[in-house]
This record gives sequence, structure tokens and C-alpha cells, in this order.
Amino acid sequence: MQKNIQYAGEYRLKELLLHTSAGNVLPLTQAVQSIDIYEDMFSTSLSGVVTILDVDNIAENGPIIGQEFITLKISTPTLDDEKIEIMFATYKVETREAINQDVQFIAISFTSIDLLNNKKVRISQSYTDQIHDIIEEILRDTRYIGTDRPIFIEKTAGIRKVICPNLHPYDFINNLINEAQTEKDGAPFFFFFENLKGIQVKSLGSILADNAVGDFNTGDLTVSPKDRGVTIDIEKDFNRALEFQINSNSDMLLNRMSGMLGSKTINYNIYNKSFDTFEYDYFKDFEKFPRLHENPSYNDIGENFSNSRIFLHPTNFKGATDSSHTNTTSAYFTSPSGISNAIAARRAKLMELNNGVSITMKINGNTTISAGQTMNLTVPVSGRAHDKENDKFYSGRYLITKARHTFNQPDKRHEILLTASKDSLPSELPSVASPIPRTKSGSTTLLT
Repeated sequence: MQKNIQYAGEYRLKELLLHTSAGNVLPLTQAVQSIDIYEDMFSTSLSGVVTILDVDNIAENGPIIGQEFITLKISTPTLDDEKIEIMFATYKVETREAINQDVQFIAISFTSIDLLNNKKVRISQSYTDQIHDIIEEILRDTRYIGTDRPIFIEKTAGIRKVICPNLHPYDFINNLINEAQTEKDGAPFFFFFENLKGIQVKSLGSILADNAVGDFNTGDLTVSPKDRGVTIDIEKDFNRALEFQINSNSDMLLNRMSGMLGSKTINYNIYNKSFDTFEYDYFKDFEKFPRLHENPSYNDIGENFSNSRIFLHPTNFKGATDSSHTNTTSAYFTSPSGISNAIAARRAKLMELNNGVSITMKINGNTTISAGQTMNLTVPVSGRAHDKENDKFYSGRYLITKARHTFNQPDKRHEILLTASKDSLPSELPSVASPIPRTKSGSTTLLT
């Protein structure tokens, strides 16, 4: 990576154009101060803010009213194949502040064009297909989203016959994601989000199967100012954290209430007027689907959490087919809703990623890193009297769930502030030596 790159975080702003609603195209490359782009695995679309110093009164001459489009092209030197090349839609003038009589500061909020298209249309029709094909059709259909962004979509299991009752396309897609299961192993952990690479419809197992995007550490930084004639190690600067913190995590009360550690699903079959009860147990089901590591984040102390949360879901099936739509003349059989099989494990997984072990870290940026990727992190131990150099619980593999890319134009530096989570530990927790201590007896005093 060091060839043709002078320092970690260097980037090239190749193009920044503002297309106004009046038909004007304004080059902002010389006026821009910073560009922030936000990615989130739990959000359907990209968003961001561009700030400019306006010395030509383009706010009025454009005019800029929050109804424009922005064409953006950015690359990291030596990584032109991984360049950012996206058109965004502006939706709000965040700030407009006069610095003096000749200069004003303008901050413009933008988001994906697809999100604005989503908000202006609704779907009222039925679909009979596999979930991944239904989602792709909606995203490409010019009556609805009509996106021209790359789509990375994973195959789902079963054929579904579903009706969309006058919903926005993204709302309907999220409903489908909640019951989607992988074709390979029936895992219910699908995500629908957009990152800098495109629109992602992928399972957690598929994400974990990809190689880590980098090996990072929280060690001391090297001195790497771009304006000094010193020998620097660019590779090490890319791999070291500029800032690092371990977030508050592992809220046992919240994890009990949410059903992360255990829950019960009552599946009521309206076809034959029967019901089945399924229990989800964090420890018993731990190895059922792929994880970042092989060890649980909690100790199994023999408690039963099945009544912590109860889900009730009606379904309509006979055998392995949906009895609402399948008949003897059908050329195929439609699958019943997979929500009852997915809801407990899926909710538990989302709680793990949102409220489990997580870190926040700032690094020197490059255009290969996005939300929805994994990374390796080495965290040194704190304090004295340790027999190992690295923290055996907080080191290891993480899933990048959120990323804020900041391109600072005066400094020509790209930095990424990311949040990363893990759903398991690389090392086993100490074994439970004895049951939970309890008082020998209690007393009740009746007050009159």
C-alpha cells in the first residue's frame, strides 16, 4: 500500500459537483471543508453532511435549498479499484452562517437517492417467489426504488407467497428480512443495509465467512505528519487506533428482559387449531449458527431464562407447506412464514450486537473499510501482574456495525470512527466454582 501514498489517511477528492434544482452544476472541490458519510448495518441507507466555505454566494446563485444532488468521487492512492463514486440527494441545509461580509459557512445534509424514492411510493401487490428474488425485483423495479447501485444479495430458503398491503418498499423489505432464512443452514440473521460498496442483503454467516478487512491494535502511534521529511511506517499507521474506548456493555438485566439469554415462542397453527412451544436457550443453541468466536460471553450457571420473554405467532401450515396458498394443482409448494422459527434467535442476535461487547475506535481511513465487515483487533492488558501481553477477552475478531468516514479537505486526511461488536469471546470464561450464593433464610414482618 505504501507505493504512491505519502501518509496514512491520504485521499484524493476527484470530483464534488452540486446539481441544483434550477439546472446549474456547481463544482465544490475548491470550496469544500469536510465530508462526513455515515454507514450503519441497522439502517437501510447512507447519509452524511458536506460543509463548504461559500465565497461566491452560491447559496443564493445556485440556489441551495435542500433539493439538490451531489456527485462524489473519492479514492485512496493505490486503491482506485475501491474508489467511492456515488450520487447523493440533499434534503436539508443544516447550517448557513456568515463568517464575515464575504464568506459564509454552509453545511448540507444528504442521503441516498434510493431512500427518497422509497418515501414517495408504496407497493400494493402480491409476490410468489423466494425472498431474495422479491427483494431484488423491488430494488430494481423503476416503479419503486429503481436503484442503479450494486446489489449484493444472498439466496434465501423456500418460496413465499406474500402480499404487500400499501407499504413503502423498504418497510416491506424489512418485513421480509425478519423471516428470511439462509438456503445453506436456515440461519435467520439477515441484514438489509447500504454501505459505500452498495446495497447489502446478507446473512451474518455470509459476512463472517469473508476475510477480515484488517488487523488493528491500540498500541502507541508513530509520528506521521505529512509535512515533515521523516521516515514513517505507513502500514503500521493504518493498523493503529488513533482513539479507542471500550463501550458500556453486557447489561444482564436488559439481556434477561429482551430474551437474549432465553425465551419461549408459542406457534399457533390456525389450520389445524393446534400450537407448539419452542424454547430458545443462549447456551444450548450457542453453536447452532456461525459466530465470531467459539466461546459464550456469559457463564452457564444453570439458570432457565425461557420465561423471560414470550413470543406468540400465528401460522397456517400443513406439513412443510403453507396451507393458505398450496393446492393439489400447484406446480410448486409455498413455504409457511419463517417468523416463528426465526424470531427468538434473531432478536437475541440483534441484542448481542447492540448491547453486548463493543468498542469505539478511530483509525486512519481508506476506501476498503465499511460497515458490515469484520476486523481483527489486539488490545493490550491494563494494570500489573499479568502473565499475558494482550487482553484475552477484548482482543480478537469484531464485526464493524457502524462507520463514520470523515474527509477533512484542508488537511487532506481521511479518518474513520467506527463501532464494532462481538457475539462471543476468543477465550473461555473461568468455570463456575459454586452455585450462586444466597441467604440461608428470609423473614416477613406483617405491619398493622
